[in-house]
Amino acid sequence: MKQLIVTIIGKDKPGLVEQLSDTVYFNHANWVTSSLSQLGGQFAGIIQIEVATEHFISLRQALTKIEALQIHIVEDHTQAAIPYVAQQLTVTGNDRRGIVKEVTRHLTLLGINIAKLKTATQSAPNWGYPIFEAEFQLHTPPEINADMIQQQLEQLADDLTIDIETLS
Repeated sequence: MKQLIVTIIGKDKPGLVEQLSDTVYFNHANWVTSSLSQLGGQFAGIIQIEVATEHFISLRQALTKIEALQIHIVEDHTQAAIPYVAQQLTVTGNDRRGIVKEVTRHLTLLGINIAKLKTATQSAPNWGYPIFEAEFQLHTPPEINADMIQQQLEQLADDLTIDIETLS
């Protein structure tokens, strides 16, 4: 069995997810997990697919023939899992250039891996300026605790709110 990671992007239109799911199904593969979004008129995402070795080539060919999408396929060669603590980090503050850069730099310095990142900017009608929010799912080395992360990130700016929760 092969595990594939498939990234996709293309102009958004109705039926793209159905076309992808049909292609996976009719080529004897299993859609394991995914994250798909519409961003700026584009459809973008990442899918993990499981397929028997004998169906790998036909699946690859069928996926790359989907004209509406640019598709990139790699095999998942996950190595032995390194122990970590799963944590949810939420950063909220006045929107400004460089927030993601600053937060990710501090997380990297602590040896923390970012498993997932979701960001959004929303208007704050009562304040008159946009509010930025980032939700990080972190894989933190066991020796790094939430207080250490909080202390590092609170140095960035007075206007950022940092919330950390350990996940089970």
